[in-house]
Formats: sequence, C-alpha cells, structure tokens
Amino acid sequence: MITKHLKFLSVIALTTVALPLSAQDWTPGDNVSLRMAASQPVHAIYPISVGFKEIIEREIPGISIALTATQGGLENARLLSVGEVELANGNSLAAYSLRYGEFAADGEDPQEQLVALFPSYTWEIGTMVPADSDVETFRDLVGKRIAIGPIGSGAEATASQTLTAMGLTDDDFENVQRSAVDQMFGALSSGMADAVIWGTAHPTGRISEQAATRGLRFVPFAEADMEMVTKAYPYFHAGYLRDDLYEGQEGNALWTGGATHFWATTSLPDDLAYAMVKAVWENKEELVIRHVSQEFLDEELVRMQAVLMDFHPGAQRYFVEIGILEGL
Repeated sequence: MITKHLKFLSVIALTTVALPLSAQDWTPGDNVSLRMAASQPVHAIYPISVGFKEIIEREIPGISIALTATQGGLENARLLSVGEVELANGNSLAAYSLRYGEFAADGEDPQEQLVALFPSYTWEIGTMVPADSDVETFRDLVGKRIAIGPIGSGAEATASQTLTAMGLTDDDFENVQRSAVDQMFGALSSGMADAVIWGTAHPTGRISEQAATRGLRFVPFAEADMEMVTKAYPYFHAGYLRDDLYEGQEGNALWTGGATHFWATTSLPDDLAYAMVKAVWENKEELVIRHVSQEFLDEELVRMQAVLMDFHPGAQRYFVEIGILEGL
C-alpha cells in the first residue's frame, strides 16, 4: 500500500521519492492525505465540511482530510490556486473571480486549474438593524455606521460588491467596520454600529442568538438596486429570506443571493474525485444533521454550480452518469 500526500502537484511515497502527480495517479486503497481550506466554524459551511470529510473517510479507505479554519471566500480560493490545499469550500464569488481573473481578482492571471467539485447551498447576505431602529430601507443607512465582515471573507466581498453596484462607496457612510462576525454584532449591540451586513446559509446560530437576545429587523434592498447588483455580477441572484427563520422576522427580505460550494483543482486525480463525489452524493442525507440548508441539496444546485464553472472531470463523469448533467 502506498501513502501519498497531494502537495504542490507531487506525491510523496513511503520511500520519500517525489513523483509527478497526474490526473490518474490514484488507485483504491492508496493512503492519501488531503487538506481543505474550511472557513470559520461560525459559517454554515464548516460543520457541513466536517460531514463531507467524515463520509469520504468512511467510504473511501485510505483517504484522510485535514480541515484548516480560514477567513473563507477569497482566502480559500487563493490557497487552493497556489497549491497550499487540495480542497476548499467557499462562495462562488471567490472561485469565479480567481478562475477567470475578473471582479475580486481583476487584473490577475486566470487560474484555469480551479474547478467545481460538489455543491452545498445557496445563501442570502443583507442588512440587519436593532429592532427599535428607524431604518426602513438600505439607503436610509447612507451617512450612518455599518459593519460588513472581515477583509478576505466572502461576506465582506459580497457586501462591498453590492454597494459598488448600487453606486455607493465607503465615503457614503460615517464609518465602515470590517471585522469578525462576533465583533460586528457586538458593535451593533453596543450602539457602535447602526447596521450589520452579513449572512450565510439560513438559519444560522449567530443571527438566531442576536434576534432572540437583542432583537433584530431585517432590512430589504430595493428591487431596482438588486437588479443593478445581479446585472453587474453573474454569480449573484435576487435572494429572499424564507419564512420564519428568526425570532421577530417579518416578511421575506430581499437580499443579495449567492452560493457556497466545494472546489478543487485539476491536479486532484480523476478517479479519486469521482469516488469522493459519489460517496458524498449517495450519503448526502447525513449532511442535514450538520446544517438544515442541506435539506435543499438537490440536482438544481449541481446545475447552478455547473453554469458558473466547469466541474472537475471526475465529478462531471459522476453527475453525467446519474443523469444530472449532460455529457460533453
């Protein structure tokens, strides 16, 4: 039995001889260690990634996956593109930008090796204010203090691009705080911020806690503003909060919608990618206990991911075999 660590496009055998990693360099039974850029535990994708890891390690003997906590989003896509990890989760904004050298990666070389591996969920990112706030629409916040997430995160990039598409910049606000989720909600609770712009797969514990203990209102974007957002950025869509997600929620606020998925590079062996995707798809009901968003993990999410980026050849082969995607 051979032990391999897929790193920097090489395979380290027990003899410590480095061999070139090809798209076919895996056979069942090989011991292979993979690394995943996994985002923060506060994000819904992190516990889902734990379930993803456990299914693969159980169903494919010899495979182990180490999860590394990161800021998510662009950081994950960059780690994947330079070979620091073999797998990553993250939103479609980051993966699309790095893959094509556009938007958040404008002016950078396209990373043609980045490919889709497995879908996960759609999300909505939008505006929350204290329950007693007089803010009714997002544009009521012009001249006020907002918090939009840490630099390098998908949430911050989404919020920033949403504002840009609406013709707004940081200069239109008294202060724009970019910090971790707990710090943002702490600032909202203490009166140091007038609004938080954030989101993930819903419901999420941090918003539930804030709504239950402090009270929140969910402020919608105007339809005309959201039309500008979705026209400017191909990986966003108009997203509506589902009914009764949070205490005190009224209606279905219109927020910026996007998706978070699993990504890889073409250096991942085809047969291994096929085996991983098959294992998780055939056991995807186990992911529901990790996060309720996985109740909506379906064929349409696979097709949505395929529209934005090519699937890894191994993943593509599996989804074609079971009739979700069409063959090339």
